[in-house]
Amino acid sequence: MHNYYYNLSLRNRDMIPESRLIRSELTIRELALPDDVLLAKKSLIRWLALSLGMILPNESRRLVLDILEALFEFQVKNDAPTTRDILARLKETTKSEPNPKAVYYHLQRLKDVGILTRKKGRYHFGDGDGKRLRETFREFYMDKADNAFTNIERALEKLENSCK
Repeated sequence: MHNYYYNLSLRNRDMIPESRLIRSELTIRELALPDDVLLAKKSLIRWLALSLGMILPNESRRLVLDILEALFEFQVKNDAPTTRDILARLKETTKSEPNPKAVYYHLQRLKDVGILTRKKGRYHFGDGDGKRLRETFREFYMDKADNAFTNIERALEKLENSCK
């Protein structure tokens, strides 16, 4: 699994020898969820992307947010879109012609992270099992955290024993 491309903490990864051991990164931000965010779909998309570490706090690019919005809409309708479906949806919602290479790049990054899968040319969040979005995302992030903590706990146990 690859590292998520929006996380800039990997910029200096050659400074620490153990950085070569990184399999993936998980960023979850605890954000307040005010009522005004709950009122608009675009605000919810931005809030979710920021909360789940998919964008940086100072992110200025809209394309990844537009792609996420399209993917969320398809998922809620139990529809697994193709790249062409996503491009058509983006053209419809943004009223401009999306750059197919840029769209594919963002889809590939989401795939590399593991939150998005592609089966028979169709995209799904998670493994495409038809779960609700909240279940899919919770399962994905909890599995990542559990996997990380398995090794963290092992390392802490070893450290405690070496300090005795």
